[in-house]
Amino acid sequence: MQKIETNSLREISPSGVLSKPLLDAGKARVMQLSLDAGQAVAPCQMPFLVLYYFIEGQGQILMGDEKAEFQPGSLVAVPAGSVRSISASHQTRVLAVQIP
Repeated sequence: MQKIETNSLREISPSGVLSKPLLDAGKARVMQLSLDAGQAVAPCQMPFLVLYYFIEGQGQILMGDEKAEFQPGSLVAVPAGSVRSISASHQTRVLAVQIP
């Protein structure tokens, strides 16, 4: 068993999005993304399913022509091969679970 306390991982960088690997469990990986208000994850395409669980913050996640607002507790699934981006209107922390 491996336990990770995400409440202690609150670092925000004014110079850009922080990406912190939390767990590599063979095929699945978990990362925490931290964004300051006004920051964004540039559009990118992943070769696997990614589940985004928003711990705190507000903003938008875009996938192709689809747009969804997020808030604490939002869970968004983005299929493999889809182009996505995230923009934060408030300080945001999100867990990204990558599943091949």
